[in-house]
Amino acid sequence: MNPDILWTGWSGAQLAPEAGVWTSPEVSPGFSFDELVASWNVVTPPASWVEVAVQVVAESGERSSWLALARWSSDPAFTSTSVAGQDDPVATVADDTVLGRDEHRFTAFSLRLSLHGPGGSLPRASLLGAMVSAGARESAPAPGAVARGTVVGGVPAYSQQLHRDRYPHWDGGGQSWCSAASTAMIADFWGVGPTPAETAWVDYETPDPQVPFTVREVYDESFGGTGNWAFNTAYAGARGLVAYVTRLRSFAEAARFVEAGIPLVLAVSHQDGELTGAGYVTNGHLLVLTGFDEGGDPVVHDPASHRILSDAEVRATYDLGELDRAWARSGRIVYVIRPPHVVPPEPTAQQNW
Repeated sequence: MNPDILWTGWSGAQLAPEAGVWTSPEVSPGFSFDELVASWNVVTPPASWVEVAVQVVAESGERSSWLALARWSSDPAFTSTSVAGQDDPVATVADDTVLGRDEHRFTAFSLRLSLHGPGGSLPRASLLGAMVSAGARESAPAPGAVARGTVVGGVPAYSQQLHRDRYPHWDGGGQSWCSAASTAMIADFWGVGPTPAETAWVDYETPDPQVPFTVREVYDESFGGTGNWAFNTAYAGARGLVAYVTRLRSFAEAARFVEAGIPLVLAVSHQDGELTGAGYVTNGHLLVLTGFDEGGDPVVHDPASHRILSDAEVRATYDLGELDRAWARSGRIVYVIRPPHVVPPEPTAQQNW
């Protein structure tokens, strides 16, 4: 059985904060959900920031408090962070995800965006939304046609291994920077990556200074890492892209993005022997799907690069079934990142993008 997934977003003129606060209408997806991941695209002038919060309604009718998901800014002088330790009887926040406490499930949600900054310099929001889902993690394999022989060209290849032990105050160094490296590949693919002037502070020789730059931008102080899904898409959104986190149901859906020229970032997890040729094991990892070979197997840019310190080792082809099982462990999470003028494929069934 396919999992239930719904993406709901508001954009442009729909976001009209009064006194610096905008609250969404209440959304009832039509099924009881057990997870919520929010996304936002905002431009934050210097000294400005946003708080993103959610309220969920349990099946019992009980409402949670307003739970802060993020206090975020692209200003490097601001420490962006998720908010740990929020005590609520209905729901809990695990970094980028809202979960039910004591097996609570939810029937509705609302989002709240609060803008903060000096007069005349408040953040400008272009997108706020959330993905809700039920039964998505470890869902069964979902066969379907893929775009055989279709690969998005021009996606750069950045190995996180080239940054091992650099800037260890950010998640221990480059060996942990898979999400930021994947996001950097996509930003550069779309032509909005950092300029040489922006990366001038990087204090070691590297062919890919975009990676530590992105690490600085997506680091979550409370989580202590660079793998906060929503922080990665927020960074891309701040650079003029449309970017959000959602779930897909299958590689057949992912193939439709490839056919539209849109590479995706996938969240995967696999242990020894479960992903042939990977050369590493992981409880949580991000990589870029660029397409499919003639046999239908996924072609990826994997920043782990088989643990080899080389950008030349980033491109890889994995077995479709093995990668699908690894992807299913995250509930088939993806970062959808594209310019506003690039049209995504039409969704099928429930609107999950």
